[in-house]
Amino acid sequence: MKQYVWIVNYLLVACTCTWSIPALAQVGNVKHIPVRNADTYEGLSINVLDFGARGDGKTDDTEAIRAAVKAAYERRTIPQHPQYGYFVSFAEVYFPSGHYLINDTIDISYVKLRGENYAAIEQLDPEKDLFYAHDAWRQIIEELTFLGGKVQLNLGNPNVDSGHVIVRDCHFKNSRGPAVQLRTGTNSTQFIVERCVFIRCEQALVTNCDLCVLRDCWITSQQTMKNKAVIENYLTLHVDNLLAVPQAQRGEGYTEEWTDLQGTKHTTTNQRWIDNYHTVHIRNTRFGGEHGGFSAVWNFAPFGSEEPVQPTSVTIEDSYVYANHSAAVVLKDLPNVLCMSNCNGLNNAWLVRVDPKLNLDTYFDEANRRSTRRMTINFTGNHGENGTGLPQQLWPYQINDVLATAPPTAGQWTQGRFIKNARLTGLWTTGYQAPPAPAANEPYGWVCVEAGTPGTWIPVRFLP
Repeated sequence: MKQYVWIVNYLLVACTCTWSIPALAQVGNVKHIPVRNADTYEGLSINVLDFGARGDGKTDDTEAIRAAVKAAYERRTIPQHPQYGYFVSFAEVYFPSGHYLINDTIDISYVKLRGENYAAIEQLDPEKDLFYAHDAWRQIIEELTFLGGKVQLNLGNPNVDSGHVIVRDCHFKNSRGPAVQLRTGTNSTQFIVERCVFIRCEQALVTNCDLCVLRDCWITSQQTMKNKAVIENYLTLHVDNLLAVPQAQRGEGYTEEWTDLQGTKHTTTNQRWIDNYHTVHIRNTRFGGEHGGFSAVWNFAPFGSEEPVQPTSVTIEDSYVYANHSAAVVLKDLPNVLCMSNCNGLNNAWLVRVDPKLNLDTYFDEANRRSTRRMTINFTGNHGENGTGLPQQLWPYQINDVLATAPPTAGQWTQGRFIKNARLTGLWTTGYQAPPAPAANEPYGWVCVEAGTPGTWIPVRFLP
């Protein structure tokens, strides 16, 4: 009897109350009720499920995710402290483990994104980006999987000082454009991509920020990428501990021919790992030889001869580079600094090949008139079959030993420079063939006694 009275009283109270039931929202082919509106959410961790997202791989969650991002944007706090004008506390958009479908680009400016167990977000429209930030500035994106679409993370910072953006522990798969893009004008920003996996994206990274760091990542390239680089760098890029697996393609539109210094013609892929337009530093990286591999860097950065233009550079150290019938570095233009040290894997490859369109006889004439800057080339401790690949015009800029079998016939040389006789060097250990026996009067090398092009050289011999 008491139970019956309790039920009657409950029903009477319910009838006298005004219930606020949100309208049904039609998302994709599935109807669902948003659990919470943006203006009623509390706290700085915003769960997309609370805004109606399903993450079931069937429902279009675009508007639900957009509502959650809006709630997070409205909850950021920016104290107007005179000493901490750039301090900000961002709200977080949280994606529980699941498969979220979207059909439009979502603006994620001023919010943090975090997933659970690599929650997947898939763009259904291949011509649209997944996420866009007109002002990333201080943003962290972590533990998410991005599928499909054009650009998966399209980020920028309009030259707001002390920008710092981190993408970590994320997976990127099958983008039609760059998986991650730092747009032009993203200045005053450090951008870090770490512990991420890129699988068959058209490109993995395009960066235009002051300093980009790519570290502890794994990349496999898209086989259909044509005459393009997996990574494009327009300012400063540091690559560390990268495992790179090429899906090299041969055939029409994918290959180029070139001729080495001995006049032998080669055919190689026009795919490459990094296009450099300013400064790139690579360390502890494995550029794999799968499908023949391809070059680590194509350098398009020109020699900077005048202040305030910063010097350009390409540095590769302690790395494995496999580029069948090509070179570790292809010079489409000449940087201020070119350095390779302790690199391996250069079977049937050269350290460098230079674009024949560059007129090396006159390239530095104007630069020499403008400033005292000189190109610096340093090759130390590399293990390869075919040598440096440097034309004689670039030998004067080497700071390591220059090896040759005769005095140079080209290049602008200064008095006192020394060239070591390559016939007197070699490995005599088990498993290697000894170098040719030198002639009785074979010189140890040659020294430049009068500067010029190519200068005046005399042989250097040991005293008996």
